[in-house]
Amino acid sequence: MGPQFKKRKLAPRVDEINFDTTARHQFLTGFRRRKQQRVRQAQEIAENKAREAKREDRRKIREERSAELQLALEEHRKQLKRMQEENESGDEHANPSDEDNEEEEEEEWSGIPEPPAVDYEAEYIDEDKYTTVTVEEMDPSKESLLQSDDDTSDEKAAKQPDPTEKSDQSKKQTEKNKKKSSDSKTKRKKKFRYESKEERKITRLKERQSNRRKAQARRER
Repeated sequence: MGPQFKKRKLAPRVDEINFDTTARHQFLTGFRRRKQQRVRQAQEIAENKAREAKREDRRKIREERSAELQLALEEHRKQLKRMQEENESGDEHANPSDEDNEEEEEEEWSGIPEPPAVDYEAEYIDEDKYTTVTVEEMDPSKESLLQSDDDTSDEKAAKQPDPTEKSDQSKKQTEKNKKKSSDSKTKRKKKFRYESKEERKITRLKERQSNRRKAQARRER
């Protein structure tokens, strides 16, 4: 007998295939949207990495600064200890005679000395002028102050002008103004008058004759 053939199982047939039009439309029109979404995701990942890197850098800087500060504090403490030890050793070996000398100097000080007298005279000679200057001490009494006030008042009175002189000057000025106004009134302007044709001809002839005479006189010279 020949080989037996295996029977194939028949799969159930699909009666109808239905396409989702909305999903197909979204897939076909969503290339740009999906690309932008991928770009945004990549940017977010890069920003997160940059933030983490900055945090690490700051942490390292803080640690370095704290270590440097600790070293500086230790060195400062060591220097303070050395200075204290040196001061203590210097105080022990200090001479007591220095303190005695300082006390004697303080006892001998007798206060501020009085300044010398200010009264003097000085001469200043120049090519054109000769002056002498006298300097005197100021007396703080009331009489000297009153005298200085009187001197200043006299100087102010001398500087102020006399009112009579002002009145005389104003009168002279008014008289001058009156004279000017009267002179201007007396001078009258000439009336303008148009010339006729005959008068113009006569004036032109006169001008020509005068010009000829002048030319002849020049030639004779």
